[in-house]
Amino acid sequence: MLTLLTAQVDDLGFNNMINQGRIGVSKDMNIKDSRLLVVDGFNATYQLLLPIIENDDIDLVICSSSGHLQACRAIAEMYIDSATIKTQFLVRGSSQSTKNLIYISYNYASANYISGYFSALFSKTGKIGFVSPGIAANNNDSFVYAFWMGARQVNPNIQFYYYNIGKYLDVDKTVAATNDLLDMGCDVVGNTLDDFSTGDASIARGFPAIGTNGFPQRHVYGENVIYSYSYNWTKYFLPIAQSVKSGITNNTQWYGDFDFDENKNFFHLDYGFQVNQTILNRMNIEIDYLKRTNRFSHPYYCNDLIPQYAKENDLKLVNVQGISLPIGCINHQTFLSINKPFPGMTYLGNYNIKLIEVEFSQSVQYGFSITTGILITITIIMMFGIVKYKSTPSIRSASPIFLNFILAGGIIVYIGIIVWVGPASDHQCNARLWLVTLGFSTLIGSLVVKNFRIWLIFDNPELKSISITNYQLFPWVGACLVINIILMAILTSVGDLREIDAQGIDSLGKYEYMKVCKMNSSGASTLYTILAYFAALLLVGVFVSWKIRIVDIQEFNESKAIANTLYAISFCLFVIVPLMISPQDKQSETIVLCTAGLFITTAALLIIFIPKFWRVFTLGDGGTNEMFRKKQSNVATARAESSKSSSGPKVNRRGNLVSDDFSDDTETSISEKKVNVVAGAVLAEFTDDTISEIDENDNNNIDQDNDENNNNNNNNNNNNNNNNNNNNNNNNNNNNNNNNNNNNNNNNNNNNNNNNNNTSNQSNGEKVKENEKNQDE
Repeated sequence: MLTLLTAQVDDLGFNNMINQGRIGVSKDMNIKDSRLLVVDGFNATYQLLLPIIENDDIDLVICSSSGHLQACRAIAEMYIDSATIKTQFLVRGSSQSTKNLIYISYNYASANYISGYFSALFSKTGKIGFVSPGIAANNNDSFVYAFWMGARQVNPNIQFYYYNIGKYLDVDKTVAATNDLLDMGCDVVGNTLDDFSTGDASIARGFPAIGTNGFPQRHVYGENVIYSYSYNWTKYFLPIAQSVKSGITNNTQWYGDFDFDENKNFFHLDYGFQVNQTILNRMNIEIDYLKRTNRFSHPYYCNDLIPQYAKENDLKLVNVQGISLPIGCINHQTFLSINKPFPGMTYLGNYNIKLIEVEFSQSVQYGFSITTGILITITIIMMFGIVKYKSTPSIRSASPIFLNFILAGGIIVYIGIIVWVGPASDHQCNARLWLVTLGFSTLIGSLVVKNFRIWLIFDNPELKSISITNYQLFPWVGACLVINIILMAILTSVGDLREIDAQGIDSLGKYEYMKVCKMNSSGASTLYTILAYFAALLLVGVFVSWKIRIVDIQEFNESKAIANTLYAISFCLFVIVPLMISPQDKQSETIVLCTAGLFITTAALLIIFIPKFWRVFTLGDGGTNEMFRKKQSNVATARAESSKSSSGPKVNRRGNLVSDDFSDDTETSISEKKVNVVAGAVLAEFTDDTISEIDENDNNNIDQDNDENNNNNNNNNNNNNNNNNNNNNNNNNNNNNNNNNNNNNNNNNNNNNNNNNNTSNQSNGEKVKENEKNQDE
């Protein structure tokens, strides 16, 4: 004997009772080969069952569910006249039997009717509920109607609510639907499902449960179950198996129902102690009525609502002896087609479990937002510090406007991180990437571009006159931002970056979800391109930091700061990139990404700006180099420089002569005059648009240095209304004649060495006349 089930026997429902019937038959008949298989659906049943029928000597197959019906009928038809395969098939239904096909059914309507009858008797609120598989499971709601009709027989004003869940076995939906019904005020909830999930949910909420799936639930749950009915399949399987063994099946139909004959009584009812005697008496009276009355005249077949319902739904009425209008009757087939609710039944629809949103940790959001807010405040204070101390060497030499660009980029990144940890939405998903990428482009781009200028000025072996203003550098920073904007625009347009409700992530429950950002493969490819672009910027930054390592003056040499910043960024990218391309816990991924963003930005700003502000507070206006500490007048400076000339010119580490003229774009730079330098010197004119280096009190002083070597003649003429200072150095048979005359003061210095003569004369007045004369001896 082979028995097919649709679920495991531990469902405490229909499948368990079928298995109990199998066990009863096997014991009574001493069947040694009694198999049990779990399968459902036509294809699965057919593919599993056919080889067994063909290869094994199976006498009886019990196809217990409607899910097995079609496959078992098809195989039975294949071997209906077979001389070798004599297998008999017991299937659910009430169609015409054949030589190898036996039908069995039971009056499920009467079981539901009497359960509804009991529910109305026991209910204290006058509200009862029901959970049904529904039409989605190839089962109309005729049995729901039978349950309601039993309740209506007790209380015509009973309030009845029911859900369909689409399956005979769906624990999650059953529990959720039951809880909804209990929340509506129903104190008794029935079902036509395969398990006891409805009862479990009711008991968990402190409500009494009823067992309406054919299993004696009181044997398990005791007094938590106030009523249950159970099937006794052994009473029908046993005579059928005996007829198959004897070879005399008669191929009849079997039908289980309430019966006065205990050997044929298919249902057994059990009550809890909470059920009073009045309810028991009324239940016994109604059951006796069902036993003695023709079932086609039972109230679920014949009642006063059926004529109007049949008219509205185009159903056919039948004549039943002894019953006349206003009572109308329908046959069993018409009864099974009932799906639309009767007046008084409240259909709540197909139940869909309400998903519960799991929000991102509030503590993490607050932690990042507060930390980032503090860092933004500190960054703004640093911006004010840049403006306040812009005239100091440490700040001026680093280009204040670009320093503020770097700080502004950091603030944009910080704002992006606050948005990143916020609630997900389509706008948030796009805004966070825009802010973070633009912030990093501004920060890194400004840092690289401003140091690129320092490299060009100091690494100048050909001694070209280099004047690079901020206005010349702005387009390069703008280019960095434009590239970023173009890439982000592509990502936004083709990447389908949006918020989705994601399930099955971050150890979420089956019906929990989290709002996360998602993009398609095109967006991911663009994102990788953006990361590659940042990597290219970093490589350029590494190159620039390597080139400016030769600069001796600390105020200009940011190679270590840039290198350390890039090292910190590169280290974090090794963490970020794998996270971006591999599936991770979303909350953990967000925490790691935001922490890395904070670390990169904060480390970069601290590495770059802490040394600058430290030099401002410790050295003030002096700077680390003598060129920043010259406070005397131009005349004194000239004399000091003249006295130092014997000690040799200043050179940097590469042996190049360094000119100490580092001025800003808005200064009246005295380097605008023609400057002649010897081979190997570095002309460093470092400019900025916003700072004035010359004090108004020094408008009367002008320093002029003239260096001559190897048969070169240089003539420099300077006119000043107040003071003129000329220094002439002659070497190796060079003669320089400079005439300097002033309306107020004339100052002549002559230095002679190795037969060299120097004469300085210059005339300045209302009209300036310049004469140059060079003679090579």
